[in-house]
Amino acid sequence: MITTDGTNQLYRLISTNILKAQVVVSGATIDVPIDRTELSGNNIKIFAYVDETIIGNITKYRLISVDGKTFLERSDNLAKDNRGLLILFEIQMQEV
Repeated sequence: MITTDGTNQLYRLISTNILKAQVVVSGATIDVPIDRTELSGNNIKIFAYVDETIIGNITKYRLISVDGKTFLERSDNLAKDNRGLLILFEIQMQEV
């Protein structure tokens, strides 16, 4: 079982090493800011906000680390209009 201290340490390691999110919209990669991070039980939640100015077909979401590497990547097919979009990346910590 991952202890509370272990969970908190993993949360700090991940949250302090994520620089930004990216979305691929109509073939173009656009940086978007991290809105917030949360620790909920054994889940790390990272939220990013795609604002109203970004319009088009979203095909990928990424989290980019401070060293410029892709930490997480998820494919999608979403037609984004002129409304804001909050993206959730959720990491479940589980010992096996």
